[in-house]
Amino acid sequence: MMGPIQAFRYARAFVRIVQDPTNLDEVFVLADISEESDQLREMIENLRSDPAVAEIFEAKPRLGPVDQAALGRLPEGTLGHAYASFMGARGLSHEDLKLVEGEKDMDWIRNHLRETHDLWHVLTGFDTDVAGELGLQTFYLAQLEGPLPVLLLAVGMMNTLFKGMDDARHRMREIARGWLLGTRAKSLFGLAFAERWDQPLEELRAEFALDLDGVEAALTASTPERVLAEAA
Repeated sequence: MMGPIQAFRYARAFVRIVQDPTNLDEVFVLADISEESDQLREMIENLRSDPAVAEIFEAKPRLGPVDQAALGRLPEGTLGHAYASFMGARGLSHEDLKLVEGEKDMDWIRNHLRETHDLWHVLTGFDTDVAGELGLQTFYLAQLEGPLPVLLLAVGMMNTLFKGMDDARHRMREIARGWLLGTRAKSLFGLAFAERWDQPLEELRAEFALDLDGVEAALTASTPERVLAEAA
């Protein structure tokens, strides 16, 4: 049961993110609250019921320290080089992430998803604008069915209604792309990214069935303009 102080923080964070979806401090507030929910505990139980995923929980892979400058010196086309380029182009640093202490399942999930979030961006091709974040949250929902993606999608739609109607079509297209990509791909949850820095990005995408071109083709074939043209 949510207490009054927690409810206030939740409501304030919701309103502030509707105003500014890039407000990471408030996103973390919603994340902290959602990560204490019964829905997340149920998600963990469902994940642990899969023997392959249960092994991931035992290993609990972590990204560890990240030297973005060193990764940028890896060959072009590798995961590490692509990640360093992605972070550098957006002024992002792995060291700025807000992580938690502890080794329990909940602690590990929180840290694992937070520290690999930008790597999921790199693998899936979603940018860090509002549309891209909504697309990636949809990808998360397709793969994990946790409460936070639903919450952030709801906030994103509220922001679209009040401040982003001019970007609505783009955002909905990214949401559709996230769902198609997430349902077609193998799960990225628990991937030991720290062991994959020098692997070619396209090879890694193929390994996990991240068919960016195929999904893009499917979306292009189903645009209203294409449907109307074929019906004429």
